Amino acid sequence: KVNARQDIYTCIMTQMHHLVNELMINIQEQEEDGADAGDDAFEYKLTGEVKQAAEFFESMKGTELNAETAKMVTTLWNDPSIKRAFEKRTSLAVVDSASYFFESVDRIVSSDYHPTNDDILLVRASTTGIRTASFEIEENRFTIVDVGGQRNERSKWIHQFSVVDAILFVASLSCYDMNLFEDETTNAMHESIHLFDNVVNNRYFRNSSIILFLNKSDLFETKIRTKSIKPCFPDYDGDDNDKNSALEYISDIFASVNKDGGRQIYTHVTCATDTSNVQRVFNDVQHGIVVASLAKNGIM
Repeated sequence: KVNARQDIYTCIMTQMHHLVNELMINIQEQEEDGADAGDDAFEYKLTGEVKQAAEFFESMKGTELNAETAKMVTTLWNDPSIKRAFEKRTSLAVVDSASYFFESVDRIVSSDYHPTNDDILLVRASTTGIRTASFEIEENRFTIVDVGGQRNERSKWIHQFSVVDAILFVASLSCYDMNLFEDETTNAMHESIHLFDNVVNNRYFRNSSIILFLNKSDLFETKIRTKSIKPCFPDYDGDDNDKNSALEYISDIFASVNKDGGRQIYTHVTCATDTSNVQRVFNDVQHGIVVASLAKNGIM
């Protein structure tokens, strides 16, 4: 949890930095187009302590979270313009869980702070390179290899595996209206589907089980009430705010990239912070991996 604490400190600082950058872009567009142009006629403005805090995070040169910087985080997060920028964000640079940490910053900056399970689950810590963890459940030994999903990380792993029992592919359901951090012209869900296509149809993984996690179902359920998936998927003809219809459409899009008609893709809709949900899903995954491994080796 020591490493998690530092990851959380860094996450709060960098997320506010990215959010302030989004706010500054909104202010610039407002100045160019006029306060009443677009964006529901909301007027972004910064004054006093809020402006000073924004200027600090805009030009931030370090990621140290302390009493002073925590106070600036709170000052900014209480401001309507920052809240509006968060609601209207279009870049994955500002993650969904950022609001959780902004609202918890006083607890986190305290001297006796110890990360909770929710803190650890929600913190964003990008995977770089390849990380491996081994563990045993019910006398079955598993090795999980975690790899970076960003474009600049894929070349490090995509061709390095020849013996893999299962691929666990995690895709965010809530990113259908957002763009990549590394390429702001590319829709994040389109990119996720493209990567899934590359993985599913990769010759190195032709004998591996494919398990698709459509994650962040809770955020998807909230977002779909006000934002349709049609801008992301123009061919979608379901109701704009129908969660089940939209979810089924997205699931079908992912499944459609599979070029092997005889290969089954195991799809699970998940919420990573719901530990009971994750446990149920993991039990299914564990069973599927063991069965597939036994079948591959001619035991079943």
